[in-house]
Amino acid sequence: MPINLIDIRKKLPAFSEQGKLFNRRANDYLVVLQDLLVKFSGRFNEIQKVVKQASYTNSRLRCALPVDESLNQAISVGYMPEKVNLIATDGSQINPSRHTRIPFCVINIGAVEMVRGSGETPKVHQESLLMDYDQTTLPETGIISEGRVALTRDLMEREKLSVYARDLRPPAIAMIDGPLELYREPQQTAEFGKIEERFFLAMEKLRQRDIITIGYVDKPGGDLFVSLLELIGRSELNDVLAFPTKRPVRVLDVDLFQQILIEPGDRSAIFEVYSGQKADDHPDQKLHFFYLNVGTTERQHLARVEVPAWVAADKSKLALIQAALLDQTRIMGSRFYPYLLHRAHEVALVNMDEHRHVEDMIVNEFIRAGVPVGEMSQKERAKDLLRNGRA
Repeated sequence: MPINLIDIRKKLPAFSEQGKLFNRRANDYLVVLQDLLVKFSGRFNEIQKVVKQASYTNSRLRCALPVDESLNQAISVGYMPEKVNLIATDGSQINPSRHTRIPFCVINIGAVEMVRGSGETPKVHQESLLMDYDQTTLPETGIISEGRVALTRDLMEREKLSVYARDLRPPAIAMIDGPLELYREPQQTAEFGKIEERFFLAMEKLRQRDIITIGYVDKPGGDLFVSLLELIGRSELNDVLAFPTKRPVRVLDVDLFQQILIEPGDRSAIFEVYSGQKADDHPDQKLHFFYLNVGTTERQHLARVEVPAWVAADKSKLALIQAALLDQTRIMGSRFYPYLLHRAHEVALVNMDEHRHVEDMIVNEFIRAGVPVGEMSQKERAKDLLRNGRA
């Protein structure tokens, strides 16, 4: 049945009023944070001291840490070089399900590379992995979790990026869609160490070839910089808002940087992602980030760009990233998103027809080999009727 629009319409006035109240509180808090930003703008030594002291009592502390640029600085974009080698990867997956005839998992990786300024046709890479049966169906937990599949896909994206980019000559930029570092679920602690080492190995291969590696986060929802301001301005916030008993409202980093990054191509200061928990076993790969305005004069749009420490330490590489990403988003017209990441997503995407075809191939092979095949669940059969318009 369709959604009951009458019920939704009844709730709209109250929902809208709640949104208005939230925005009013957020704007009030934003003014306070902006004052702190200006006050601490160039006080690097003091900021680093406060953050390190806080980490002694809070091992889970995670916030932004300035490197050598003022907190409220906007760095203008420079010129795009005549030629730049670019490559982007993305991935998608078919998650295993107990409702299918056979639980299986496929990870699909797409990559597109181009030499910007050469006029050459972009080169496409694509690989698909059918995960081993004993990796998909586990004795302890049954079917592998979607979080574990996503972690495997993320690792594959980065490993394949290091392979596909091996012949690129600098200046070259290798892009990942989303955060550069791997995300793990809490229950993945035991196995995550081995996966993380493979990640660092792939990243190190890119560094050795001098291939600039970035993670591009569109419409970022992070607050690492806000967390920094709340930490260093605790006494001021406590006086004004009875802070830190309770954060009055969640304000995002982009809410602050929208007031700073006015011109197209402007980037923020570079920040280290400070984590009290993390050991510095790979100092060259320590995560850094900046915000970048990839919009136009009429329509601002901010993205977060993540880079390893060896890239963050080189201002010429940061300038190249600025120019290249602004150029990439211009190819997409009014959709402010890098062209190559869009193309890589197109290559990696698995549609429903492909999903069903792969399942049929697996079922037919099991039958040919004399391996028992289960039935589709009745729930899944009912969904198929809906999809095919027969219910």
